[in-house]
Amino acid sequence: MSELERLNSLKDNNKFVNDAFWGYNWSVPMCFTRERMLGCSMVSTLAKVADQIYPSDVEKQKELCRNHEVFFNTQQGLGAVVWGIVLGMEVERAKDETITNELIQSVKQALAGPLAGLGDSLIQALLTPIIISIGIGLSTGTGSIMGPLFMFVAYTAVNAALSYGLFKLGYKSGIQGAEMLISSDLKDRAIPAFEALGITVIGGVLAGIMNVKTALVAKAGETVVNIQEQVLDAFFPKFLSLVVCFIVYYLVKEKKWSATKIMLWMIPVAIVGFLTKILA
Repeated sequence: MSELERLNSLKDNNKFVNDAFWGYNWSVPMCFTRERMLGCSMVSTLAKVADQIYPSDVEKQKELCRNHEVFFNTQQGLGAVVWGIVLGMEVERAKDETITNELIQSVKQALAGPLAGLGDSLIQALLTPIIISIGIGLSTGTGSIMGPLFMFVAYTAVNAALSYGLFKLGYKSGIQGAEMLISSDLKDRAIPAFEALGITVIGGVLAGIMNVKTALVAKAGETVVNIQEQVLDAFFPKFLSLVVCFIVYYLVKEKKWSATKIMLWMIPVAIVGFLTKILA
């Protein structure tokens, strides 16, 4: 069997898909750090099958895992489709190098934000409260163990079925989508499109969660001007948040600071800023 035929056979190889899925399933709730979030889980998933994608090339196996050490985060249940898509695209990349790592990273990051919002709404804000309320109803007044048992079994069953189905769907879609990209000029348009979408999503998330303000006021006689409310918010709301964002970007990109180092420096800066009223 040629190398191309071997890689093509992975498309319908259930053992290969299952090996990768279990790598995802056991790592997604545990391999989680503030610096890389679920990037660790993505690496763990691909590490389970790296020797099946590149059986005779250890350096390629290492490169495959290193490529996905970057920051990545989404809702773990619905987000299983992203793990599947990445796996499918990596199999195609092993066959054809026109599927670049940059394209895979762009697709991965572009899908992360929308799936996180959808997953949080459907799983955490809808499904989980429904299951919990049924469980509470089964135990209220009687103290029956059926309540917690139902919650455990129902949540596990729904999550397992959903994650496995989406993982396999993502794997098939990743392969088919990659094949379509190879056979057309879409890849030249897809990379900047996905990058733009990813940047837009990340920008929206940052604007929503960052809230850097100043408590400084300017006085001229009896006139008191609140710098934040009357100046900054008047012409550019969240201007200071944007400034901090660019400072952090500069430290990461140009100075090669780690996320941990940046967070450690932010603590004394925040304390001094609060005590001097430079920061609110």
